[in-house]
This record gives sequence, structure tokens and C-alpha cells, in this order.
Amino acid sequence: MRVSTDAQAKEGDSIPAQKDALRKYATDRDDMIIVDEYIDDGISGTKLNRDEFQRMLSDVKNSKIDLVLVTKLDRLHRSLRNFLNMQDIFDQYHVNWLAIWEPMYDSSTPQGRMIINTMMNLAQFEAENTGQRIRQVFRYKVQQGEVLSGNQPVGYSIVDKKLVPNDLAPQVLDIYEHYAKTGNLNETQRYANVKYGWVRQKHVVKKLLRNRKYIGEFQGNQNYCEPIVPLDLFNEVQRQLDMNIKTDQKHIYIFSGLLKCGICGRRLGGNRNRKIYNTYRCPKHFSKSEFCPNSKVVSENALEKYLLENIKDIMEQRISDYEIEQKKVVDNSTAIKKVERKIGKLKELYVNDLIGLEEYKKDRDDLLEQLVSLERGQQMLPRSYDIESLKNLLNMNIMGIYNTMDSSEKRRFWRGIVQYIIFHPNVKERYEIVFY
Repeated sequence: MRVSTDAQAKEGDSIPAQKDALRKYATDRDDMIIVDEYIDDGISGTKLNRDEFQRMLSDVKNSKIDLVLVTKLDRLHRSLRNFLNMQDIFDQYHVNWLAIWEPMYDSSTPQGRMIINTMMNLAQFEAENTGQRIRQVFRYKVQQGEVLSGNQPVGYSIVDKKLVPNDLAPQVLDIYEHYAKTGNLNETQRYANVKYGWVRQKHVVKKLLRNRKYIGEFQGNQNYCEPIVPLDLFNEVQRQLDMNIKTDQKHIYIFSGLLKCGICGRRLGGNRNRKIYNTYRCPKHFSKSEFCPNSKVVSENALEKYLLENIKDIMEQRISDYEIEQKKVVDNSTAIKKVERKIGKLKELYVNDLIGLEEYKKDRDDLLEQLVSLERGQQMLPRSYDIESLKNLLNMNIMGIYNTMDSSEKRRFWRGIVQYIIFHPNVKERYEIVFY
């Protein structure tokens, strides 16, 4: 017995209705003894790992059953592949099954099996179409800015099916700002817990800091809801999370998470040389299980001097890159409409019996994949950068300001300018600066 939705129960497929019908069918016959009852409530027939269904298969394999009764064929399965796998097990242990409300099905004859396979194909097709319709409804809801469930991130409430910032929104913004300032997940968790009390685990903080709903975006809709966190702050937080920097309590390495080995690609690890100078080296060179020939050590002081001497060129290059990026606009609307027309024509061909089910499903899946890719590309518009602030920074006395910073401030300074620095040990230009 199985029912997957409340709607099915209202239409007469409820568990009690199935149970009464099956019990009456068995007790009215002298050659039948009820061994057990197997009930999967609220689970789709396309799923194989249903607890009670698996328990029934176990009893089949233990020779406790020789006939399985169901009300209808789709109570067993709505997936042809899963049904055939089940039928193989039934055949192996000489077990038949009977759908009492659909007596045309007879698993013991070739004709009956042919009818069963045909109906299972149609049931699977119906289930897939239902799933596709549900996904289309969800996608439409997201485009309209409507919520899909009652579980929403901290800082938002549901008002008229839409997300609206509530009284906790300033707390969320404060946590973002604190992490951007410290770059330390553990410390941010402690800060949030002491100040607000509702954040108790580090993974909760990380999940909060990764949630794109806080910039008003969800599943490609960049105007899904009112943002709580500014885009530039969110991007800075994502960059620091991606670096996964672990703060050393005794020594702060200015370029933690920024340096990469030019040979193997691993991030260089910080090391305290003679307890005086900070250096960086490739961890794979000193690993027993892996090996990288890069034995060179990067001096933090030497790298810092190189960057400061070239800071003007670095900033000008970054501004130029941003200005070029902001001129790029992705417009896939024409291509999207073209693919949508192809999907419509493909459906017409299938409805008019000009192509088979398998060909229709294969071509439809390919077109849907193209459509999703184009729709994602449509949303990948250039980010908004504060270029004017960068230009103002160029006009400042950077060296004078930099010399007043402590090590943690210097680290945040460099992490705000470059994405990472590739160290090439065997070439003249050892440092390759990669910007955002």
C-alpha cells in the first residue's frame, strides 16, 4: 500500500481505503493467508528505497511470500526500471503479484507482462511530466519573488508570500561586517553568540555568510527579495571564505591564503624562520605522500617590498580590468526564445506520433539543459565595483598609510586588492598577480 499526496487520498487512494479493499479480497478467498502488510505513506512511486517496500522484498527473498496484492499497478512503482528490477526478484523467488482494482494485469503470462510494461512506461512518463510541471511552477514562483517553503533565513519574514527584512536584519548585517573585518570564522561565531545568542555553531555562521538571499538573489533571480547585505560586502565575505584562512594565534602572516605554487598550484603555507622572519613554502615539497620540486622559500618582507614598489601599476591595472568588465553585457534572450520554440515543436512531433517516446525524452532533456545554461548565463551580469574609491586610493599617500597598519590590517589590505599571487620559482618574473 502506498500514497504520495493528500490529493490522492481524497480521490479514494487513501491508505485505509486500500487496506480495507486488500483485506476483504484476501479474506474472501480460502487459498489466501495474509502474511503481513506493507505501507509506504507519503512516498513517491518513482523511488526505490522505500522502507516498507524494501522490507517486503526482504520477505520475498526469505520465501515468506508467494503472492503480493496491491490495489493498482502504480502502487508498486511508477518507474519502469525499478519495476523491472522488482519483477526480476519476484521471478527468481517464484512470486507473483496481483492488482485487485486492475484485473487485466497478470504477471504470470507473457500477454499480461506486455500490458504491464506498456502501462509502466505511461506511468513513468506521467510522473516525469508531473515533476516537470512542478519545477516550472517553482521556477515561476521564484521569478515572481514568491517563497517556496516556510523555512527562511534569519533576518527575513514572509509577508504576502514574499520575503521582507525583519528586526533581525541588522544583526545579520553586523555579522557580515564583523567577518569581513576579522576574516576569522571561529571568532565571528563567538562574537555572534555572545552579542546575539542565536548563533551557536560555526557551520550556522558559514551557511549564513554563504546565503545569496541576503543580496536579494535566489535561483538566478537577482531581484528575488529586498537585500540585507550590500553586494560589495557579500563578495568580500565570499572571497575570504574561499581562502579558508586559519589565523595563527602567535603570528599573523600577511599573505595567508594569497600565495600559490606556480608548479603544483597548492597554496603556500606560512612558516616562522628562526622565530624572526615570516616565510612561505609549498607544503607538497615537504609531504611524504605527495611531492612538488618547488623547494624555494618566499620571504614575506621581500614580497611585501615588491608589491609596495609596484602598487601604482597594480591598482591602475585593476581599475582598467573593472572598467572593461562593466562594459560586458550578457544577453541570451534571443537564444533562449529559439530553444523554447524548439521544445514546442518537439512536443508537437511527439503528440502527432512523428517521433517515439525515447527520442522525445532524449531531445527534450538536451534542449532543457541548453535552456538552463542560457538562463544562468543571462543572470551572470558584471558585478558593480567601487572604481572611484580605487582611483581615490591611488591619489593618497599609500606608503604613509601602509606604514601605520598592523599585520592584520596589512593582510586585509592586500586581500582587498589581489585575488591571489602565483609564485614561479624558476623564472625571472617570480610573482604573477591575479586580480578580481
